[in-house]
Amino acid sequence: MTAGTLRVAVVGAGPRGLAVAARLVDVHRELGAPALELHLVDPMPGGRVWRTDQDPVLLMNSRTRQATLFADDSVPGVTGPPRGPSFLDWCAQVAPHLDLPSTAAEEAKALTPDGFGSRALFGHYTRWVLESLTADSVRVHAAQATALAEREDGAQVLTLDATRELVVDAVVLALGHLPVAASERERELTAFAAEHDLVYVPPGPATASDLAGIRPGEEVAVLGTGLNFYDVMALLTVGRGGRHEAGRYVPSGREPVLLVGSGRGMPYLARAVRPGPVTLEVCTPQVRDGWLAARDGLDVKRDVWPVIEEELRRTWEREGDRRPFDLAAMIDPLAAGGEEPGSLTERLRGLLADDLASATATPRGSATAVGETLARLKDVVRDLVAEGVVDGRSVLSDLHGWFRSVGGFLAAGPPARRVAELIALVDAGLVRFLGPGARATTDPRAGAFAVTAREPSASYRVRALVDARMPEEDVPRTTDPLVRNLLATGLARPATLGTADGGRVTTGGLDVTRTGAGTPSGDGCRLIAADGTASPRRLAIGLPVQPLEWNIANLPQPGQSARTLIQAELIARHLLALTPIVQPASVSVETRNHEGGVRDRA
Repeated sequence: MTAGTLRVAVVGAGPRGLAVAARLVDVHRELGAPALELHLVDPMPGGRVWRTDQDPVLLMNSRTRQATLFADDSVPGVTGPPRGPSFLDWCAQVAPHLDLPSTAAEEAKALTPDGFGSRALFGHYTRWVLESLTADSVRVHAAQATALAEREDGAQVLTLDATRELVVDAVVLALGHLPVAASERERELTAFAAEHDLVYVPPGPATASDLAGIRPGEEVAVLGTGLNFYDVMALLTVGRGGRHEAGRYVPSGREPVLLVGSGRGMPYLARAVRPGPVTLEVCTPQVRDGWLAARDGLDVKRDVWPVIEEELRRTWEREGDRRPFDLAAMIDPLAAGGEEPGSLTERLRGLLADDLASATATPRGSATAVGETLARLKDVVRDLVAEGVVDGRSVLSDLHGWFRSVGGFLAAGPPARRVAELIALVDAGLVRFLGPGARATTDPRAGAFAVTAREPSASYRVRALVDARMPEEDVPRTTDPLVRNLLATGLARPATLGTADGGRVTTGGLDVTRTGAGTPSGDGCRLIAADGTASPRRLAIGLPVQPLEWNIANLPQPGQSARTLIQAELIARHLLALTPIVQPASVSVETRNHEGGVRDRA
């Protein structure tokens, strides 16, 4: 390495970190200078969510054609073809020539553009991208970043595994979901489970949950009916050796019986097998321009929701459904109540069957079309948040409250096959529904968890309890050592949002400079310190910056000017305009294993 080489560390080598790294390599090729030394830091390079050794029963939440890690010419500033393939093109053009496990190779060959691949297969894609970057001399450290400090000359000192230091000119935090400390309720349930030899699985991704202690045949309460619930369902059924055949579930005998409930009481609705076009008649560009001009702060419920509701009504009527449009009933189909304990599961099975029929119809049914329109409208709202025109209180109370729940239920559900599988499990007697308002407490006298719901007024005592919710990002509560260090040293702070009355509300995300249309190119994504300064050498992208960003969990889509790829482009050009500080020094050499993990050696 020579003086004048720019050294950059990207912390997080999942999809966002890989997208940033790929764009850095490409822009560097375009500009030609300065010389670039790029480091990727992640204990699980390629992404923990995308482990290639996980159960293939776990599916992506994006369609095959809706995922890429490479920027294309839909991203401002990017010209020419992308440097690498989208996931769809990789499956068709690259995967057949790789030495993949037979199950992965067969899946890649069979995937359709609108299908939902396994997370393990997408993991093979992310690790292929990682391999292509290491071929470009990108250095990979399979290590946990535990601290970050700044030298007097501005260089960034990144501590790895609490033992080694990597000195660079700039750091990009491309972190995924941050772990959070257990709440008081979760600590109480954990202690109770330990005292009475019970099983309690706290909130978090099913892939990281220990479900082994749940016994075959026993009743287990599963609270939460979103996407994570479907993962739990799959792991406790097909993941235990059962199989679905021609609409029936053939059990292995190792499955428990799932007692399923949540606030709404009904699992997320299916996405269309064959999605249709989305036409916005009410939410026109003129309406959106008016929202963007409302610099006094939009209120989602007052200003935006009425337009969304009317747009959904138009969709329902345009798709030809003769039934009256009743959005309230769609959002909360069990609100009326009145079911007897024995009939709730039967009613929910009927609702799920109607949903499945809508999702599998050609053309799609009106209810599914409403969900697809809402998904497009969520993108509109996401852009309003990114531009900073939504009142901070509305962001926290509306978007991270009821609107998030509604959007997830109607517009961000599982593949239709998951709902079909759920119906088959109901028919097999392996799933029963608790109803809305489901909650769990402890019963010391019975030495069990007590599970109740609003209607019907049934009560269960169970030995196993799974909280299938996903915790929200909450930087002040995180247990991630790097983020805790940044907050403790003042190099980062929780974000605040402005309100219409001139106040500020504190959020659970990291504070960064915005990347909206009004932000000068290169000024966005800078990490803001406790004293309010924005460092040009510390940047952040991804989930921990919510709610300054909103609805950004999905993978970037090709050809859609994805915000992740826009930010990757801005970050790359900003970093390559920096003046290098760090002088030549010895650098560790990495070797890679098949899983994509990396171990350092001297």
